[in-house]
Amino acid sequence: MWSEMWYIFKVHNVETFEDLAEIAIKILRELDKSGKPIVQICGPISTGGLGSLEKNLTRFEKAIKTATKNGLQVFNQAPFEDTIRRISTKYPKTNGYCMPILDVFYKKVFESGYIKTALFLPDWQGSKGATWERELVTSLGIEVKEYPEAWL
Repeated sequence: MWSEMWYIFKVHNVETFEDLAEIAIKILRELDKSGKPIVQICGPISTGGLGSLEKNLTRFEKAIKTATKNGLQVFNQAPFEDTIRRISTKYPKTNGYCMPILDVFYKKVFESGYIKTALFLPDWQGSKGATWERELVTSLGIEVKEYPEAWL
């Protein structure tokens, strides 16, 4: 039996994207034990979307809850966001974006093989991160779907 709260506590104490990804993969490994496919919601968080981090995160968290209520097993990356923001201050930005968020954290998460479907929120095209995610998950053979409009 695993304790999601223990992992969430650990998230707030890490200092690198590598360590953060390892915690995410441990959570995914535990979720995978259910035998139900794991979905990740992808979309604008820090760039694009509704125009602000706060509005994007609110929509993102609602989308995760709604997908879960509709029977999907969703890897909820929202608890990682504060730590991602904290760690990202240690890295230089490339074209206004902290690429190790993608190149280290999210790449390791998707390459783990646990995520079976990526559901993309509307306006994903305006997000540097979501555009990068779509390219990566497509190259990895992960199923790509649009987030159902009826759930918004």
